[in-house]
Amino acid sequence: MPELVIPVGENIGPGYIDWDEYDYIPGFTVDDIKMRIEWEAYQGRTIDSILLEFGICYGGSVRHAMDIYNYLQGLKLPIRAHIMSLCASSGTIVALSADEVDMEHTAQWMTHRPLYPEGTYSQRSEGLRADADRLDREEQAVRDVYMARTGKPEADIITLMSTDRFMTAQEAKDFGFATKVIPLNSKAPSTVEAKARLSQFKLAVARVNRRATQARLKPAPKAALHKPTNSTRPMATNATKTAPKAGARKPAPSAQDKANAQAVAAFAKQLGVKATIEGVEEEPVAEVQSTETDQDGALLYHDGPLAQGVAVFYDEALTEAAEDGDYGLADGRTITVAGGVVENITDAEAEDTTTENSADLTEVMNRLKQLEDGRQKDQETIASLNDELKKFKGTVPPTPSATTKRPSPQTDVKNGAAKKPHPMDKAKSA
Repeated sequence: MPELVIPVGENIGPGYIDWDEYDYIPGFTVDDIKMRIEWEAYQGRTIDSILLEFGICYGGSVRHAMDIYNYLQGLKLPIRAHIMSLCASSGTIVALSADEVDMEHTAQWMTHRPLYPEGTYSQRSEGLRADADRLDREEQAVRDVYMARTGKPEADIITLMSTDRFMTAQEAKDFGFATKVIPLNSKAPSTVEAKARLSQFKLAVARVNRRATQARLKPAPKAALHKPTNSTRPMATNATKTAPKAGARKPAPSAQDKANAQAVAAFAKQLGVKATIEGVEEEPVAEVQSTETDQDGALLYHDGPLAQGVAVFYDEALTEAAEDGDYGLADGRTITVAGGVVENITDAEAEDTTTENSADLTEVMNRLKQLEDGRQKDQETIASLNDELKKFKGTVPPTPSATTKRPSPQTDVKNGAAKKPHPMDKAKSA
């Protein structure tokens, strides 16, 4: 661990409640330092040095300040104090425990004699004398720390502590308390820096002006789209392309042709002669127009309206021809570029309809196949049930007819008389 940073609070000693301001004043004791060091050891980090940061420290208890001073001195670690605003009273004892005391140019250092800001609890003269003796002993301890640090005689220290002395950072350094004064940083650049910044600004402006003449973004051609195999539209190939008919519109010159024509015209102008280039000067000069693509506002530039046979470019100067491929436009159309010239323009509706119809047809065919498979399964099930029904009918005896007469009682062979009817037969007949 390079350095352990410990902020020093406003009050040296335990925290307390300011009943006049209804505010809690946090304290700073040696336990705060021990806790930070133990935490770093618990995390497995080794402390190489300590930095005490003083924002605003009004001082506090001399005894707690001496406790912190002696504890930090016993660590035998490099300690540095950084005072950013104010280090006063017993806070100076804590700061002097550091090997180096760095003060900002606007920071202050305040010393005075120890006192009882809240009075004393002693009510008798001997108690008041004991309190006075205790204040003298604490003052002597503060003097010893000041003399050990500054090397000044005790008389100078007594004179310094006789009043509430606020010292600037430079005065504290001159007296021997501080070791370094951090100067203010000047925001005003030097002449050399100003010239360097001006040249960088001019260079940036030149780059912006150069880029302003080019396209905002360079569109990339789309990947080749998969076309359905049942499409009736014939695909153009190099073998099926025919030569242009007589009297047909000539294709627009390529970017290289235009560049060559411009070079010849410029050279002819230098020589003072008029150059006539076939197919270039005779064509009317059209206004450069742009068409927005679907690639985040990227533009394609062309002479006149976008149509078949028109050359397209990436820049407004019409010097960088567009690469071959398909480009989607912001209005939904798609153009096919071959040799830097628009070869085909596909409307958005036709393309969407073809894709949508193909998807619908596939879905309908899949649904029909599912229905046909279900119908075949149903027929097989019905045939199986009919076979089982036939087998079942063969095992069941025929049902008696409703018109069949009830058989008469049987005749007893032994007695030759009619058999007596069953009681239940009487009940049924009744």
